[in-house]
Amino acid sequence: MVRQALKEEKEKVIKFYDVVIEANNKAEINLRWQKNIHPSHKLLNESVDNGELFIYEEKGDILGACIMNKSFNESYLQIEWGVDVQLCELGIIHVFGVHPECFRKGIGEKLLNGVKEYARKNKIKAIRLDVFKINTPAVKLYEKLGFLRMGEIVMFVPNIGDEDFYLYEYKTEV
Repeated sequence: MVRQALKEEKEKVIKFYDVVIEANNKAEINLRWQKNIHPSHKLLNESVDNGELFIYEEKGDILGACIMNKSFNESYLQIEWGVDVQLCELGIIHVFGVHPECFRKGIGEKLLNGVKEYARKNKIKAIRLDVFKINTPAVKLYEKLGFLRMGEIVMFVPNIGDEDFYLYEYKTEV
């Protein structure tokens, strides 16, 4: 089930991301996330408080999570987007993660579909996101679920530097 994380689940959310980060640091495609740096505990806690952190859970375990809010890197302004929206009609996905024991088991798809449903119900007309160009599994997932590649940019990421990204957009059926 996909839902917004509850305030009493903050520690559980942080532990989930710590597990994802540990696995990622050993993976072939290393996104270079760092514990309490990116995503920071402050970001995760604030996202839970603001109702912006979404989880996919089974039997009380968080198997997938992401943030959807209104903030974006200024590099997004370089892209010609397909959907003309006001900021209040826009959702930006960040720190999309799946538990390492659940890779390639459909959890990412379930999480994204749940976030898309939330967006439709809340009059969000477009969902946007960025993904490292080298993150082929994520690219395939986004494209499979109807996200359209709108461009590619070099974007500065704090604690990492300049990186190559694809930017995607999904038009909801509001």
